[in-house]
Amino acid sequence: MDHFGIGQALKGAALIYFRSARQTGRTVSLVESLQNGDRVIFTNSREADRVKRMCFERNIEIDTMLVDPKSFERVFNREPSQGRTIFDHSWVEEFYLNSIERCSKEIDHLQRETSGFGEAHLETRRKAAEILKWQF
Repeated sequence: MDHFGIGQALKGAALIYFRSARQTGRTVSLVESLQNGDRVIFTNSREADRVKRMCFERNIEIDTMLVDPKSFERVFNREPSQGRTIFDHSWVEEFYLNSIERCSKEIDHLQRETSGFGEAHLETRRKAAEILKWQF
């Protein structure tokens, strides 16, 4: 249990940042920075196809790859790209959120494994109130 609610606060702050960054030109900036041979990692095919079309209009050939941020090891299933490998902003956002969640679960696991019988499983009003403060 994250007694202080730090994990939920980090997740809330990240979500606020991600929402505020929408429609700020991140994809256009990405496309403008790409060069022939670069590889871009995406979470969904629709966005990958859109970026590929934008690059085609600029006469830039890129490689795209779909990788679930929860199983990011898949990026190693292909040989290295001819250029840089870049992660799309949506992929990076999901990766950060998953990492925060994974850290929270690890703290819960550490507490369960190092606590006396039943101690780690007690729900308190204070914990519930702290979590509610940071949830959206």
